[in-house]
Amino acid sequence: MILFVVNEKSGNGRGKKIWAAVEEKLKATGTAYEKLATVSEADAVDRVRDIVQRGRLKAVAVIGGDGTLHGLLPIIAGTGIPYGLIPSGSGNDTSRTLGIPADPLRALDIILAGKTRAIDLLETTAEGGIEQRTLTAVAIGLDGAVAADVNGSRYKRWCNKLRIGSFAYIIGLFRALAMFKPRPITVTVDGIPHEFSQGWLSVIASGPSYGGGLRICPDARPDDGKLHVCVVHNCSVGRILLVFPTLLTGGHVKRTRYVTILSGSSATVRSEFPMLAFGDGEPSGVTPITAVVRPGQLDFLIAVSG
Repeated sequence: MILFVVNEKSGNGRGKKIWAAVEEKLKATGTAYEKLATVSEADAVDRVRDIVQRGRLKAVAVIGGDGTLHGLLPIIAGTGIPYGLIPSGSGNDTSRTLGIPADPLRALDIILAGKTRAIDLLETTAEGGIEQRTLTAVAIGLDGAVAADVNGSRYKRWCNKLRIGSFAYIIGLFRALAMFKPRPITVTVDGIPHEFSQGWLSVIASGPSYGGGLRICPDARPDDGKLHVCVVHNCSVGRILLVFPTLLTGGHVKRTRYVTILSGSSATVRSEFPMLAFGDGEPSGVTPITAVVRPGQLDFLIAVSG
């Protein structure tokens, strides 16, 4: 049996519409399935945990966004249960990284095919001992401020309604820039510290993109056994605005005066004053925050060529 966890509110209600099309095909193909409609992350976690403990699951598939996927990681990671996605969120960075199509029925075909790829996870510990698993990226500093603003906004809902969900992050950037101040930060990767007198943002990533398609660490791969860090530092607000468009293509990595790229197996970000951190767009605490890569922790359902 395949368990489908459906976030009916994702993408401004798109999740519910997608499920209707998916269920029609499941019935037509005679696939054994169970639907679990979620009303909150806590509700989903408790109910999925109970179903997983009962066993007999062929796979767990999410109809939702990166946040829904993120919430179930503590239950699915390391179990060997194949994990799938039919994207219906606003950012959809996981589907972009893993080549999962936006078309829900094509994404369903991948789940039904049952082919998996072992991908890495990030395990973070933040101030106060807050622990979390992250699939795409942990955003700290300015990007954390952007995520906080976007998550609590009305404009995100309107962007989703207009099918321009990624645009919400651009609005959030301008709003956050009006209030955010760069601070001295230390980024330590595999025991080697790197000091930045004006740290705007630091992203610890497992894959290449975050924030609705920004290619923050373009050389990162979700199964390369490494975490990748991008730090934007020592520049003006005007320079930030010039750097930002290049994130869409990964061209920012050439601006080595303002952008530093690091990689390794562990990274810690410390700041003079606490900075917000968000993993997969969900709150992860404040600095200091340490991330460790956990290779091959998740068996993800993807399309396999050849």
